[in-house]
Amino acid sequence: MTGWEKKIIDALIDHYYASAPVDEDERSVLRLRSSIFFPDFDSVSSDEKESYLEAAESLEQKGIVKLNWEKWNKGERLRTISCVNMEKVFEEAAEPFPKTEAEKIRTLLGEEVKALRESPVDPEYGEKVIALFEFLSLNFGPREIGQGIDRRTIEEFIRLLEFCREPGQLEKITTRSLSILLYRDSKRLENLLALCKPLLSKAEKSVPIPDLSFLERSYPETMISGEIIIEYKGGKTPLVNAGGHILGIPLENAEEIECIHLVSDKQEKITPSDKTVLTIENKETFYALGNPQRHGDSKSLSRFNCFLYIGGYFNRAAAALVRTLAASGFAFYHAGDLDPDGILILQQIREIADTARAGIAITPLRMDIATFEQYRPWARPLTRPMLRQLEKINDETRAIPGMADLIRRIEETGLGVEQEIVDYR
Repeated sequence: MTGWEKKIIDALIDHYYASAPVDEDERSVLRLRSSIFFPDFDSVSSDEKESYLEAAESLEQKGIVKLNWEKWNKGERLRTISCVNMEKVFEEAAEPFPKTEAEKIRTLLGEEVKALRESPVDPEYGEKVIALFEFLSLNFGPREIGQGIDRRTIEEFIRLLEFCREPGQLEKITTRSLSILLYRDSKRLENLLALCKPLLSKAEKSVPIPDLSFLERSYPETMISGEIIIEYKGGKTPLVNAGGHILGIPLENAEEIECIHLVSDKQEKITPSDKTVLTIENKETFYALGNPQRHGDSKSLSRFNCFLYIGGYFNRAAAALVRTLAASGFAFYHAGDLDPDGILILQQIREIADTARAGIAITPLRMDIATFEQYRPWARPLTRPMLRQLEKINDETRAIPGMADLIRRIEETGLGVEQEIVDYR
């Protein structure tokens, strides 16, 4: 196969996958417009032009494509290259035909569903696996083949889900070690999960699927401080942070927390309005504000009972604690960057907290026009993509007192103030 033949074949395959319908019979004719496929035709050498045209004619002789020439210049200038036999395109590329491969994979998944239904399965996990495989056995098609999900991928994915049926096998083993155990390749499991992610996202919209997030080599964690008592689910021993120290909370711990109280709840009558949390966007500021005060009191900060590190667009551990604090009756305040992303993070906190306690409000701390003007000499310029983030701020966030003025000032100046330069004392 010549270089230009390969380019034409690859382009047709790309078009095939990009336009793959659910029903193969609905496919329209694939056509490459020469002026778009080879826009530099007029400026290249005569040898390059000849190589291109010869390649197209060679593929036509093989019955793979049909050529449509410009009427006034037949044999010298192509108008379009149309595919007349997609199976021959894949045969020429030495690749299996996706329609046939997809049918084989759907059959494989259907057989797996039948086998699972005939064997004892865990009521929760097993039924999710069956639902997932059943969905894929009906909906897997050429488009998924184009995403790199071939028969080997599906067989390895089935092996993974079968292994996960026994939770005890997953304890005390790393993802990469498990990958060697299953596939004799330390990175295959990571690649497999990444490859299957679009497929699982598609399935999740229609059926419940198994949670495989624990296999990701990602370890969400956050930090919280304050004189608080952390109550765990199942009556486990509470964690009493009487010294108000900074505590690191990984996701596994965060998901086990049932509620959070103040240490003072045990001695005094605390009303919901007395329970306050300051969420903080950036780590440097969290360490400055969240540490116990060692020398005297800062009146502006003493009103907060605890401090939660968000870390920008926060992870699942931080989100879990936001929900728990909201359900535990805390009033929310937020300190973040005075820029579009900083405001969107505030908006995200309110939306997540609202899922645990409807109608919750969040009060910005020093996210106002006065603070912006005070620190404007040290502000940083924002790019156009950064400024376009302002379009995502909803009406409810804009209605927070002073927020509309801050947004307008950011738009006017094209500047943003980073939280780390603000003095909150």
